[in-house]
Amino acid sequence: MLTLYDHPRSGNCYKVRLFLALIGKDYQSTFVDVLARKNQTDAFERISAFQQIPALTDGDTAIWDSHAILLHLAHHYAPQWLAPLSRLGAMHAWISVSANEIANSLQPLRLTRVVSSAEAAHHLGVSDALLDVPGMQARTDRVLGRMEKHLAENTWLAGGDAPTVADIACYGYTALAEEADIDMTAYPAIAAWRKRIQQLPGYVPPGP
Repeated sequence: MLTLYDHPRSGNCYKVRLFLALIGKDYQSTFVDVLARKNQTDAFERISAFQQIPALTDGDTAIWDSHAILLHLAHHYAPQWLAPLSRLGAMHAWISVSANEIANSLQPLRLTRVVSSAEAAHHLGVSDALLDVPGMQARTDRVLGRMEKHLAENTWLAGGDAPTVADIACYGYTALAEEADIDMTAYPAIAAWRKRIQQLPGYVPPGP
């Protein structure tokens, strides 16, 4: 049995819940109250080296980091979600966009809108005084602009006529863009891509 260490408001956890639903894989969910620092224990560190969620146990194997989990699930249970060799580089590049550009822009920007400044600063590892919201906004505008341009010419992020794990990786926080006070009417190609994902069999929306 798969066990997902989860929080309902986490976009990274949502990526994994969504993918598990799309591939029809049963799992057990274990709530981790990160706001109460319940992840900061030696026991949880044995599952997740950086005490971060999501984490997944698959039998005796523990996997942490949402992107590593998505790839583990695809390789073991849903290889149809992996790009063919000719587009494998593109798939991994867009997973990297999720782990880097989105994780350093839209993800923290949304955090500043849904929790207090002090809580956001704690999770981002900075002081309140160094919480650079204008910088997050500028980086978010840039990454969404790049995604918009790419999706205006491609149905899916890695190209081709079927989604890959790259789409789920990037969708997690893009699905929550309105919670970061982003006007998504400015990004019609992203909006259309989000709708395509929402129409996939097994889709589940974000949220508790």
